[in-house]
Amino acid sequence: MIAKVALIRRMPRKISELDYLVPLELKKQVTIGQLVNVPFRNRLVFGLVTEFKENESEEAKGKLKSIENIIWENSALTLKQLGFAIEISEFYNTPLGFILQTCLPPLKKTKIKKISIPNADRLKPAERQKPEIKLYNNLDERNKLLNELVSISGQTLILVPDAKAAEDLNFPAGLHPTIINTDLSEKELFDLWFKIRTEEIKLVVGTRRALFMPWSNLQTIIVDDEASANHKSSEMAPRMQVREAAMMLAHAHGAKCILTTHTPSVESWYFAQHKVYTNQQEISVLNPNLTIVDMKEERRGRNYGFFSLQLDDAIANCGSGDIFLFLNRKGSSAYTGCRDCGYVAKCSQCQRGLVYHENTSTLDCHFCNLKNKMFLTCPKCRGSNMVMYGVGTQSLEKELAKKNLDKKIIRIDSDTATIYDKNFKDDKIIIGTQMAWDKIDWSKIKLMAFIDADSSLFIPEYKVSENLWEQLRDTQFHLPPTAHLLIQTGHKEHHVFSNLSQPQGFYDKELQERKLFSYPPFSYLVRIYNGEKTFEESRLAAIGLYDHLQTLTKTRHDITISNPLPFSPSYAKGQHWHGIVIKISFEKYKQLTKFIAENIPENWKFDPNPNNLLSF
Repeated sequence: MIAKVALIRRMPRKISELDYLVPLELKKQVTIGQLVNVPFRNRLVFGLVTEFKENESEEAKGKLKSIENIIWENSALTLKQLGFAIEISEFYNTPLGFILQTCLPPLKKTKIKKISIPNADRLKPAERQKPEIKLYNNLDERNKLLNELVSISGQTLILVPDAKAAEDLNFPAGLHPTIINTDLSEKELFDLWFKIRTEEIKLVVGTRRALFMPWSNLQTIIVDDEASANHKSSEMAPRMQVREAAMMLAHAHGAKCILTTHTPSVESWYFAQHKVYTNQQEISVLNPNLTIVDMKEERRGRNYGFFSLQLDDAIANCGSGDIFLFLNRKGSSAYTGCRDCGYVAKCSQCQRGLVYHENTSTLDCHFCNLKNKMFLTCPKCRGSNMVMYGVGTQSLEKELAKKNLDKKIIRIDSDTATIYDKNFKDDKIIIGTQMAWDKIDWSKIKLMAFIDADSSLFIPEYKVSENLWEQLRDTQFHLPPTAHLLIQTGHKEHHVFSNLSQPQGFYDKELQERKLFSYPPFSYLVRIYNGEKTFEESRLAAIGLYDHLQTLTKTRHDITISNPLPFSPSYAKGQHWHGIVIKISFEKYKQLTKFIAENIPENWKFDPNPNNLLSF
């Protein structure tokens, strides 16, 4: 008998599993899901049995090595767990051995021989259930809802976008959640693995790592804040979308999958409206204490500063409490250029605009982390009319200091976040980027202002409107009911801003625009991308793969492959990058996504359901 064994190590995708002979003395003992020792390159390594093959020729068998021994009598992974691991491996184009490494406890040869593993295979049929969406409007409603959804019998998994979100959850006495994140030591992870396997632990709150725990009686999976971009892994394989992966896990275990949020993603809202998901709620207006300032009117009134007249008044009359001025751009300016010839200072590597930092007198690239000395004359025309355009956190801090306010000014961006004192109790004005989001005490905020809400709105990515919508609604969700939110924009009529008081309108407009270009939810997207030493090598590699995929799919009407395009920026991480975007019909999206994965080279990155199309 021959067993297919997945080696518990990073292997090339195409050879994740190898064939091994099952010795006669082990034939009645070996089962699927068992952990075994097998010879590989003159050493013994851990492997997991995934399948048996009976009808192999004697010649083929003669070339195979044999399984050395069985580690644990019972299967290390149940059939459900193994099925889930294989599905993740195939769908996200990641070597099975790497996924199994995440599914198993830390494997130390000296330790695993001293323990026995309990049997955990349940025979409950894996019935597919419709995902549900449930909405909440504030932190109290969120905690109450999550407490109600925890299964009385069996195990419950609550997936959160980041570790900070797990800390914010409150559970009543008697419910003892176990937190799982990347900060756990090997010993802690080892102990938790066995306690979840034996159902000693019933409630787990965690980030995506928790998906791969050895669930023995999983009843409910909750994806909280389901629209958060942090639920998507983009940097490393597997490039999972947690919402998708949670539904795969729910199907494998016959569990309920519930999406909870204050602001549904556009796709989830569409699927709820079309009965793919279950939903019985309307989306609500959050924190109505809102002012939207038209900065075009301010300019017509000859106010060219960072602060509108309404924001000046709001700051002056805020009274006690903190003020948070949000600007997602650090430095003293947005970019630096020459007023005479139009020259713009750009990074020599990625060609993005350089940002002036007054405290160091340098022009910095926030993408490549390169620093350049500020030049006094234009490198192009040698003129001396160099100016800084736009606003950054440093220039905002400098301008605010001129107002002689009685509150301390604190700046929180990537330059200062490590020195921010969370214990500073006095009223203050916080100037911050996204870095400040998880550091401030939201309960103390009395006024929050988006200084330049348009800065992220005109990036050439299809999700920019949804991302800003989610950010504004997340702000309203976190602010106290009495706090005032002020948004400065030069595009007050844009559907992101105009629908904050009627949320349904945003989804209607956004879906209308996406339908025109067949973006999700009207197709399923996969992006593939690759980096090479030179721009030309990258371009030619992308063209070659594009031609290959076009040949494979020329008779299909359910796959559309875009022309290869350079990333923005095209140079990053020491390489030049090109990408290809593929639109797939939702009817067979899993099957077709796996088909694409099988036909791309080993060195190409594979990213289903991406947050961005042609940028990092």
